[in-house]
Amino acid sequence: MTLKYKIKEQDFLDFQLFNASKSERINKQKKKGWILMTVGSVLAAFYFYLNQNIALTLYLGLIAITSGFFYPKYFKWSHKKQYKTFIHENYSKRFGQMETIEIKEDSIFSKDKAGELKIYISEIEKIDETQNHFFLKISTGLSLIIPKNEINNSNELRRKFKSMGLTLNNETNWK
Repeated sequence: MTLKYKIKEQDFLDFQLFNASKSERINKQKKKGWILMTVGSVLAAFYFYLNQNIALTLYLGLIAITSGFFYPKYFKWSHKKQYKTFIHENYSKRFGQMETIEIKEDSIFSKDKAGELKIYISEIEKIDETQNHFFLKISTGLSLIIPKNEINNSNELRRKFKSMGLTLNNETNWK
């Protein structure tokens, strides 16, 4: 089975955001920041309340409420912005370039403008399927991104992976 497709900036961004959402370290960082910001503001508001400074008490109380509700959204927005900058700086020359993947029984052969890569099936750690992509994680830390909208039949590709003994992690509800 041979697939030819082009990788776009959004494909790289989706890949980075997907990995970040599954990262225990990043999720701990988000939770820690959220707690510190909210609890710190509450404690500071309480301190100013005890010192009868109502203006700062109200101000810090408002910050505590705002951070309690909106910090997770701010964290996601901030990380997305950082990933966009990173992707643009490091991968912009790959946007729109033709990628070719040939799937054989024992290996996957990938070819692009920069070179060729042969991946043995035994070296594929996992395949995550989202609503728009297949992400193949390889034991060396590399990954292949296969955008579903660029290939003809994603069901056929899914069947091919299963026939090769590979397990697909269904992440189609991921956003």
